[in-house]
Amino acid sequence: MSVLFCRDCGVDISGDPLFRQVSFALENGEKAALVGPNGAGKTTLIRACLGEVRLESGKVQILGSCGYLPQTPIIEDEGTVFQCMLQERADLLEIQNQLREIEKKMAYTSHEKIMEQYAALTERFERQGGYALEALIRKILAGLGLEGEANTLVQTLSGGQKTRLALCKLLLRSPELLILDEPTNHLDVAALEWLEGYLRDYPGALLIVSHDRYFLDRTVSKVFCLENGELKSYPGNYSEFELQRALENKTVSREAERLEKKIAKLEEYVRRNKAGVNSKQARGRESQLNKLKPIQVARSDHKLSISLGTAVRSGDRVLLLKDFAITFGQRTLFQDTQLDLRRGDRVALLGKNGVGKTSLLKGILRQIPYQGTIHLGANVKVAYYSQEHENLGNSGTVMDEIRAVSDFKDPEIRSLLARYGFRQDDVFKLVSVLSGGEKSRLALCKLFLEQGNLLLLDEPTNHLDIETRGVLEEALQDYDGTVLVVSHDRYFLDKVVQKIAELTPQGLTIFEGDYTYYREAKQQEESALAPIEKNAKSGYQEQQETRSLAREKKRLKQLEKEIEELEQTLERLESELSSAGTNYELAMNLHEEYEKVKKRRDSVLEEWIAAND
Repeated sequence: MSVLFCRDCGVDISGDPLFRQVSFALENGEKAALVGPNGAGKTTLIRACLGEVRLESGKVQILGSCGYLPQTPIIEDEGTVFQCMLQERADLLEIQNQLREIEKKMAYTSHEKIMEQYAALTERFERQGGYALEALIRKILAGLGLEGEANTLVQTLSGGQKTRLALCKLLLRSPELLILDEPTNHLDVAALEWLEGYLRDYPGALLIVSHDRYFLDRTVSKVFCLENGELKSYPGNYSEFELQRALENKTVSREAERLEKKIAKLEEYVRRNKAGVNSKQARGRESQLNKLKPIQVARSDHKLSISLGTAVRSGDRVLLLKDFAITFGQRTLFQDTQLDLRRGDRVALLGKNGVGKTSLLKGILRQIPYQGTIHLGANVKVAYYSQEHENLGNSGTVMDEIRAVSDFKDPEIRSLLARYGFRQDDVFKLVSVLSGGEKSRLALCKLFLEQGNLLLLDEPTNHLDIETRGVLEEALQDYDGTVLVVSHDRYFLDKVVQKIAELTPQGLTIFEGDYTYYREAKQQEESALAPIEKNAKSGYQEQQETRSLAREKKRLKQLEKEIEELEQTLERLESELSSAGTNYELAMNLHEEYEKVKKRRDSVLEEWIAAND
């Protein structure tokens, strides 16, 4: 059964069609990706499906509950993070309040209807996960790295933390259709892997827009590709989609080439024989020619060509850090850090959010205070790419930005910018109005001009579409200098790096190999530690069980003593009832008291029997 159905949909932007006749369906429980180049209309298509953008044509149906995470969610909740999460399940909180009200009534009456209402509400509360709600909230917060902010006021969170909170709220609500637009933004590697596992087990349907290829490979089983106003569907994950696309493009190109040759031959025959003895045959060929339509092959006129050359060759030792540490106020981010980079090394710097990866790069650049020793090797020229694009000006045009850092003439600048995707009037855009992807490409262009032989890259794939990420990967693979890169793009890391440096507050640990090898090594470490942790846990559990057993024994003694006292009271009341004689008022009071005590005795007796089972 389709939970999302889109048929022949079309949307215009500023009067021009963005896409037309887009059709697709998402089945219940199906997990799909929506991919395409920047500007293809992926987010617009999602918003059109949700009714936030007007459709020029077609129709959309969503059957069931739907949750949507935009790229920049708005969080206006008050209170703490945990309270904000609780309010997301206001329906369960309302049931909980109803149960408490009924419990108050039950203290004064045992009416059958009230008991039935209480039983029905309790069953409903349990079925919808009410008793496990707080545990689930803590699990989701921990998975997405917000467990430390559970008691923090929402209004004091950073933008990235608010985005993660919005995702937490959505996962807690667990709608039948989950639509996520770039959900991996602001997540470190540990949170990414947790989210992958959570989404793989998610019972509902899932539609994801993401440039994280590794993430898509591990979460989806179908890919929708929106490009040039058309949408096509491909089975499999992202890597399988890429292979299918490559084969499809190759087949289409061959068929287009064959058809072009056939059309050319027919045109030549018609031209030569239209007025000669073979004019009749020429007219037949012309009629055949009119029925043939050339196959349109998608050729990008905006092919990027990123290169990252070096001006001079560095010495064999490029960078040496000894006892390196960075402290802000009373807080030490990391300490005792040692790093020895050699020419040609391509190293990824990984670590949890907030551990100080960007600070380490800025410390190497001496932009912030540090402790320890930094030694740059012979002929080392450092070039830095900032994820915040700090090296871009806030005024002037794209052309002005390059003029300020080069001696190139304007025609040379335009030629250079074209390689980075800025063509025609794009070069006259103000830097202040550029999109995130455009700023990233301009920053990469300026990085090329620096001709550094040691690249310090801080999240270089942020804001880049998949095609541009691939071009950057190829450029770094061909680069003959040294690279130290901070990135959460695991697909990118597998393509580019040969070492992983894991940063913790205690320093750096080096792993030889790409990200996949690093992950396998970490899993082996965790497996080796598991028996030790299990033994420690077993000791703790044994201690807890001993304490629990002691509490149970103590409770049993209390119950036995209470039962004995209640039995004595019943015997006394029976005696007083037998001697009440014709004093009916006294007999009535004694009988009511007897029933109350008997009910209490039976209740305590049931608890004692259950405790002995």
